[in-house]
Amino acid sequence: MSHPHERRREKRIRFSWPLWFGFEQYGQLHQGKIADLSRSGVSFFIREDQSPRVGQHVLTRFTYPCDTSDRFEIESYYHWSEVIRVDDHKVGQCRVAMRLHERLPQEPNQKAAPEYSLQSAQPL
Repeated sequence: MSHPHERRREKRIRFSWPLWFGFEQYGQLHQGKIADLSRSGVSFFIREDQSPRVGQHVLTRFTYPCDTSDRFEIESYYHWSEVIRVDDHKVGQCRVAMRLHERLPQEPNQKAAPEYSLQSAQPL
């Protein structure tokens, strides 16, 4: 059964790996935590005071587990993305949804995603 408020049209995975974004090619980066990912979009949690605004184009960088049948693989995304939604999440934090300018070449894979610590980006 589909959720009545579902906005995505393709499969997505949920995992908590770090994501970085910035407003200029060589400018300061802000770190968030991925909530979910599909081949054409990503959503993440970020502090309210660091959140981009709807309509902004931000340089986005993250890694994700790939859909392979025989081994664990990680792909990287480093490209511009467009902010399409910013929702309140909890006090001092919001959830940002972005459309990726370049679709991911590999399907993200939930089964291959070990949990990582956001502070160190190391496996738990």
